[in-house]
Formats: sequence, C-alpha cells, structure tokens
Amino acid sequence: MPTPAADSGEVLVFVYGTLKRGHGNHHWLAGAPFQGDVELTGVVLHDLGPFPMAVTGEGTVRGEVYAVDAAGLARLDRLEGYPRLYDRRPLPLADGRRAWVYLGRAHQVRHVSAIADGCWLGPAPGAALRRSQMGLAVMLVAGGVALLSAVLPCPALALDTLASCNAWRGSRGTARILLGNSIGAAHYLTKMQRLQDSSADAPVALYSDSDLQRACGGR
Repeated sequence: MPTPAADSGEVLVFVYGTLKRGHGNHHWLAGAPFQGDVELTGVVLHDLGPFPMAVTGEGTVRGEVYAVDAAGLARLDRLEGYPRLYDRRPLPLADGRRAWVYLGRAHQVRHVSAIADGCWLGPAPGAALRRSQMGLAVMLVAGGVALLSAVLPCPALALDTLASCNAWRGSRGTARILLGNSIGAAHYLTKMQRLQDSSADAPVALYSDSDLQRACGGR
C-alpha cells in the first residue's frame, strides 16, 4: 500500500480531534502546512469526552489534513500512543488523496456513543468531571508529591504517555496508585475487579502492574 505523500515529499496526516485548529493539541502540528478540510469514509467517530476516537465502520468523519515530515510523524506517534492506544493506517480520503489516520479498535469504543455527523467540536460539558473519576492528578515535585484536586488538561489526557509512564515507574505509595489508575483508564485497560472503584479519600489500585507495564511499552 503506497505511503501517503505530499508534493513536498512530506507525508499527509488526517486529524479529527484535539489536533485540529482551535483545539488543545494543535500545537503538535506547529510548522506543518495545512492541506485543507476533507472527509474520510469507512470510519465511525466516537466521543470519548476529552477526545474522540475513530474506528473502521460504515460512516464518515470530517477532519483536516496536514503535511508532516518524519520527525513530525514521530511526534504524533508519541502523542497518540501508537501502536498501543491507536493504530496508524494509510487510508483514501474523499478527494482522492491518501493520508495516515490514527484509528482505535472496536473494543475501545464499545460503550461509547458515535458522533452522528462525524465532526468532533470539542469536549462535551462535564467531560472533565467524568475523567476526574480516574483519580486525582499527580504532580511529582522536588521534595515530595503534590496531589492536585483538578484533573489534567485535555492535552495531557490525550495522552502524554511517556511522561505519565515515567512518573508512574518512579513513584511509590499513593502517587503510584493514582498515576497507575490514570494510565489504566486512559488506555482502557481491564480492571482487576470489574466493578471496583477508587475514591480520592482511600485510593486503591484498579489495574495490575503487568497490564500497566504493557501499556507503557514494557520498558
């Protein structure tokens, strides 16, 4: 299957969520030439709250196309957690061009509603509150651990996998539990006990260390 390419020799990437203009992760495309608004068929867009996820299916997604170089594509791979959280595939766009598209998997959206018109406009009201159920955000600072009562902003939730995993590996006690729960929820891992929850007052580990290690690349 041919690699999606722009006239400049850069590759084309189709984006449909937080990487679009006006959204929290658009700065990851700084310097990447905008190539237009376009539709992608054969995929269905699902609303996960802070960000959307597209999966293959009978639908159409509306998004934007950018030309990125090899370093830019590598940065996007890191942001999207490729290949663990998202897959990246070359797909034909409605205008005949081909572009890389980050796709989720069917089991990741099985309890999430589809966006009927295929256009994600941003986090729905209350999305941050729902994500706060992952547990308090944790910030490692010199001299100790500060527990923040506010959830992480959208760019972090969408997800800075490397930073979160590095912090989790180096943490202990409550900090490790909270970080592990955040990573597990963001990667849709299976809880050790199906209906188990974790409160801010008495946090409990919801995901196994082995599953978290795999989500973090096993390193």
